[in-house]
Amino acid sequence: MSPFVNQIERLTGNIGILASLALVPLVLTTTYEVIARYVFEAPTIWAYEVGYMLTGSHFLLGMAYTLQQGQFIRIDIFSQAMSAKTRALIDICSYSIILPLMLWLTYGLTGYLVSGFIKGERSGQSAMNMPVWPFRVVFLIAFALLALQVYAEIMKSLQKYKAVSHE
Repeated sequence: MSPFVNQIERLTGNIGILASLALVPLVLTTTYEVIARYVFEAPTIWAYEVGYMLTGSHFLLGMAYTLQQGQFIRIDIFSQAMSAKTRALIDICSYSIILPLMLWLTYGLTGYLVSGFIKGERSGQSAMNMPVWPFRVVFLIAFALLALQVYAEIMKSLQKYKAVSHE
């Protein structure tokens, strides 16, 4: 495996683990909100927004890790009947279609982030009314990382294709 692909895989793994840690403050926030609301009859103005931003961050930052671990849905009933060479070729083709889309999305999200920051956009979802740019940073990082992981998957599939072609 190339050093660049190894670096992508390491980065994806580290951010995937970091994303899983977002569940800790999410659980604590939700627990606090339930206690504040139902025990003390004093709901917070911030728990809802913090909760949905943590949930979204967890999901978005976990996408590349999910791809790396091979946990996205595949239609195995068809692919099991195919040779390893054919499966590698299908992966190369499908990832090669996905990569430009991820790059385009990452580019578009950059403008979306800058626009939100310059305009000082706020969520409007609760009384807390958080700025949206931090969440848009997560969007940008998540899709950039997914684009990198798709590139790594193309390289790994090419290596598999070459390996089974020489057998």
